[in-house]
Amino acid sequence: MRPAAYADVMRWLLLSALFASLSACSRKDGTSDSGVAAVAPPRKDPQCINDTNKRLNGAKLSACRLSAEWAFGKLVCRKEFMLELYPDGTLKRCSLASPTDVSGFVCQESTEFYEDGKFKGCKLAASKNVNGVDVRAQDWITIYKSGTLKRVQLTSSGKLKGLPCKGFFNYFHENGQLKQCEIADATKIDGQDVATGTLVCFDDKGKRAGDCKMLTLDMLD
Repeated sequence: MRPAAYADVMRWLLLSALFASLSACSRKDGTSDSGVAAVAPPRKDPQCINDTNKRLNGAKLSACRLSAEWAFGKLVCRKEFMLELYPDGTLKRCSLASPTDVSGFVCQESTEFYEDGKFKGCKLAASKNVNGVDVRAQDWITIYKSGTLKRVQLTSSGKLKGLPCKGFFNYFHENGQLKQCEIADATKIDGQDVATGTLVCFDDKGKRAGDCKMLTLDMLD
């Protein structure tokens, strides 16, 4: 064999071996030969308890009580508790199997999301200061899409913006001003005595409203 031909054969063999080695590495690190990441395996369908809690939207599951833990991304929904899904199959609400950081909040029960996937609220497993308000572990919170505090359900009475509040319907305007509070202990507001159990409301400038019905409240959110 002529030296030039021999050199050509050797170069071809070396290039073939190098290409095979690179292809093997690509498959090993989860990419195709073209360098595109391999498609992740599809998410498993929720396993449901077949009881009256199971609901369908057409042929698609919308809600059920889980018979086994179900993972949605990094979140693991707790078995034997309710799962709710949006029509496109994304997570709407579930109780987490263990305390998990969700958008900076450590959540446990009834963790909820808006339809676009943004965090909406949960029962807290750890205390956190949100917009200058100290919310405590075991309190339930709802968050505006903007990330500011919308509602706090207090498991025991506590101070919200300096007022002693209690109960379910403690709301905030999106700018952070207190919107509604049920007074937990007799107090004074603008120099006037306010009795325990009084529902007080404020506009977005912090001025007390004479009648809570004057404000638009999302009472069920």
